[in-house]
Amino acid sequence: MTPSEKYVAELCEQSFLPFWSFPNPIGKKGKELCDVLVVCGNIIIIISVKDIRVSENNNELVQYDRWVKKAIHDSIDQIHGAERYLSTVDEVLLKNKKTNVKLPDKKNRIIHRIAIAFGSPATFPLPTGEFDKGYVHVFDEISTSTILTELDAIVDFTNYLTAKREFVGNKTILIPNEIDFLAYYIQTGLEDDITSNAVIYGENLWNDYINSNEYSKWQDDVRGSYIWDNMIHHIHSYHITDSTSNEKREEIEEAIRTINLEPRINRIELGFILNNAIKRKVKARILKPINDAEHAYVFMPLTDKNWKEKQGELELRCTVARYENPTAKKIIGISIGSNSDGDSCFDICSLYIPEIDEDFIREVMEIKKN
Repeated sequence: MTPSEKYVAELCEQSFLPFWSFPNPIGKKGKELCDVLVVCGNIIIIISVKDIRVSENNNELVQYDRWVKKAIHDSIDQIHGAERYLSTVDEVLLKNKKTNVKLPDKKNRIIHRIAIAFGSPATFPLPTGEFDKGYVHVFDEISTSTILTELDAIVDFTNYLTAKREFVGNKTILIPNEIDFLAYYIQTGLEDDITSNAVIYGENLWNDYINSNEYSKWQDDVRGSYIWDNMIHHIHSYHITDSTSNEKREEIEEAIRTINLEPRINRIELGFILNNAIKRKVKARILKPINDAEHAYVFMPLTDKNWKEKQGELELRCTVARYENPTAKKIIGISIGSNSDGDSCFDICSLYIPEIDEDFIREVMEIKKN
């Protein structure tokens, strides 16, 4: 793995979290499939990274053409090759050659293609768009770092990719840099009433945005949301090793996938509630569905009294929460405690009951009696 590939892989793991971000997975004939593969729910992101020095040729057009071929078109070829291979399989082998990750059903896959090209001067424009076999987003060093840091929830990131692809469509976009387009997206949602086929903005959209009160407030608001990211990192580091079975890994991943599919704005509210539950040591707390979602959360503190029976108690609380939230087909239960060093620790369970019947209601009534 080159330094550039390692850098991008670490960014992806930080943003998309380790259950769903996989560097250097194995493809056809045991060869590397791509530099990073992200799989979460129906979402697949194929990433190829190239770090290419500019030719020493005196002609800048020659320099540019050669760099684009090696840094971008070679990445696009790798991406298309990876996509062809993925279309023939239902799971992919990870770099450790022990773990298989299941892929979403072929007919439901939403695929995003990203070519990351390092090594060019700022004066080199980055071609992006349709490349014969599908839309490919092309990022340089600055846009890679900025976008993966600012849109560090998989739904927020892929919403941006989709919105950009649909917005660009048949328009001519004259915005100097990808990060300026990101600022335009964040501030407008790409919902400006544009009647022409050209979008023209000057430089410094991004710099103006990050120096605004709006951005400063967002940074303050978002801080508490990262307790969720930290929790997922904790669960992964505690439960997942090279010896963990595929079945165990899939069971844990499925339980917390819903959390990873929450946009950052939802994680702000969830983070506030989770932090409150930890600080106030509440007996238990149910968070009802947000924005008509079909899932709800149960938070349960761990104490000396319930430590041994924590999993059973959490499952019972999730069962009651399902009854009390008729629209929430899925309940995610989270137990919160501290280890002997005073560090926060978490456990999780997931309950999926699409329909409530009379037997289930009787079960809940028995639980409530006790």
